[in-house]
Amino acid sequence: MFRIRRIFDDVSPVNQQTLAQVSVLLRQQFEELNPEKIARIPNVLRHPIKYGFRTILYVAEDNLFRLQGLALIDYDADLSFCFLDYLTSQPSRVGRGIGGALYDRVRAEALSLGVTGIFFECNPDDPELCHDARILEENRARLRFYERYDARPIAGTAYETPVTLGGDNPPYLVFDGLGRERSLSAEYVKKVVASILKG
Repeated sequence: MFRIRRIFDDVSPVNQQTLAQVSVLLRQQFEELNPEKIARIPNVLRHPIKYGFRTILYVAEDNLFRLQGLALIDYDADLSFCFLDYLTSQPSRVGRGIGGALYDRVRAEALSLGVTGIFFECNPDDPELCHDARILEENRARLRFYERYDARPIAGTAYETPVTLGGDNPPYLVFDGLGRERSLSAEYVKKVVASILKG
């Protein structure tokens, strides 16, 4: 069993403990993630105006406040979109519905904010872009998960450019219209990408 709650700040001892667990899980699951980005999470929760967007953190915990998974999103009020930065669960808890429950909560939050939709990065399911068969299968499973919500990669962009020259596994920019038919203009998507990259 687990429950989902939102973390607003690092003021209480319980939240401090949870944020320490969040830091550990992010380092485990995203080895290439800049440690400074993890370290600033308490600050962006407390001071959203300073960063130009509001960061929203949901955690899934057991009854002893042990972290089971997390979802971290950024809300851009000016462009009316959410960016799902991270959605992950403890490796020992994969396949137990935690990721789905957290993503359902993220979608409900996005709907309550009245945004156009949720954008996020997802690694490619194309063997031309990902040459490691094991990673390719993980990428395909992840995209299948989001496709259940009708989230799809945005085609015809340069977003899937490798991070390093000659690199492998460049991310797609994926969009979840929250169950509504949406036609995104190229100009709007450019502004969204600029906002994401700035954050």
